[in-house]
Amino acid sequence: MFLCNRGGVPDCVKVLDFGLVREYRNGGRDLTRLIGGNGAEGTPLFMPPEAIDDSARSDPRSDIYSVGALGYYLLTGEYLFAAESIRDLYNKHVSASPIPPSRRTTNQISAALEATILRCLEKEPDLRPQSVAELRALLLTSPCASEWGPEARAAWWSRYQSKTSASVDETDLRKSSSIAANVKIDFDSRIK
Repeated sequence: MFLCNRGGVPDCVKVLDFGLVREYRNGGRDLTRLIGGNGAEGTPLFMPPEAIDDSARSDPRSDIYSVGALGYYLLTGEYLFAAESIRDLYNKHVSASPIPPSRRTTNQISAALEATILRCLEKEPDLRPQSVAELRALLLTSPCASEWGPEARAAWWSRYQSKTSASVDETDLRKSSSIAANVKIDFDSRIK
């Protein structure tokens, strides 16, 4: 993941490598293979168990596992499993139970959010949320979901912007930027 800045202001988060290997349509039937061959295909730290031995077993629920592994990392600052080798990592994805996120961080994590992340990380795809819509509904049951509305976002960006503006003067940015003459950045609307 990468936090993108434009003109010194955080703009958006981009997922640079999610390990997606196929496009699915028509009820999950594989129509386009982007990477051929059998065996493990994807990003090992976020790879679902079913993709390790045979990527043909992957389906959209495999991406739910990867989203869970990413969520786990974002909550704890730790990867799902620590391993000495790729083989060891694969074995853990297949057979090890993840340590609950709340036990790997001092940050407060709601029981609902933790349960959702752990459900995404179920070894058996049938036990995971079956769609992104179902995952979204589960995430919205977390108490923190209601805490992050438009007002909270604006307040956070305002605090963040004041912290970064102390270290980078907007006028200096415009002078030093090679794109300043071609692109006008409306800094005030960025926090809305």
